[in-house]
Amino acid sequence: MLKNLHNAQGPNRYRNQNLRQGLIPLLGLTLIFSHALPMLSANTIASFKDPDTLEDWAIVNDTVMGGVSRSSIEQTEAGNLLFKGDLSLRNNGGFVSIRNRPGQLTLQGATGIALSVRGDGRTYYLDLRTDSQARAGSFRAPFTTVNNEWTEIFIPLTDFVRQSFGRLAPNSVLEPQRVNSIGFTLSDKQPGPFELEIEFVKRVSDATSNESQATDWGTSESTQTANPKMLIELAISRGVPLFNSGNTAACAAIYEVTCTALISMPDISERSVSILRQALSEIQTTTDESQKAWILRYALDSTLRSLLMSERL
Repeated sequence: MLKNLHNAQGPNRYRNQNLRQGLIPLLGLTLIFSHALPMLSANTIASFKDPDTLEDWAIVNDTVMGGVSRSSIEQTEAGNLLFKGDLSLRNNGGFVSIRNRPGQLTLQGATGIALSVRGDGRTYYLDLRTDSQARAGSFRAPFTTVNNEWTEIFIPLTDFVRQSFGRLAPNSVLEPQRVNSIGFTLSDKQPGPFELEIEFVKRVSDATSNESQATDWGTSESTQTANPKMLIELAISRGVPLFNSGNTAACAAIYEVTCTALISMPDISERSVSILRQALSEIQTTTDESQKAWILRYALDSTLRSLLMSERL
């Protein structure tokens, strides 16, 4: 397994061209590790099958500041939310956005957010708003779409940065338990038509946490007998094809979840725990998904070698 290395020449964006054919590399992460790591789960926090759901969403454009950008939302025949319109930079404008009404999203215990979207190749923001924020502010994280292709995206909560009126406040800390609204924003300074179709938004979390609303697998036999060596091999077997096909962000996300899970496992040596923690800390210093994947892969390989050596003793 250690010989099964990445092809480092793959592109850095996370693409999923075979979504409808059953390749779902990051949907909730539970689907990936359902046999080896059943303590992760995904819960839908926004879907649009019910047309009445759209009544809970509001449009906020640059018209509130004198701009002239236009946008609208509608339900598609497939039961998704279609956010579309025309972005304009006139009158110092340049943003369009939608958000849902404040409510209890139960993000406490979540590790990130998973999206299924079809876009136009532009970069959008996912916005999280808390009950303690001003109306104009949000914690936001960017995601890039692929033109007319369905893409599944995982955004760790650590990627969200506080902003207000376009100004960043990176020292502000997101409190997941206080998030009560989500939204989407386009403000890429590229005037013209846009279109973003959203199938769902899900919270990805630890199903054994007290706050999780997911199925409780915490006492299942498979959880108690999770094998770290098997978990690493499974992660690598899932991650390598994704990396080599260009889905480096999906690969990195799988490795990140695996490293996090390994730290709490009793068979992992203190040295390996230190290496895993260092890798998880190091990936926070780069936005290059390929580099993140390699950093985490080296930590997984080191941990696997340690486990194999222990078996030989």
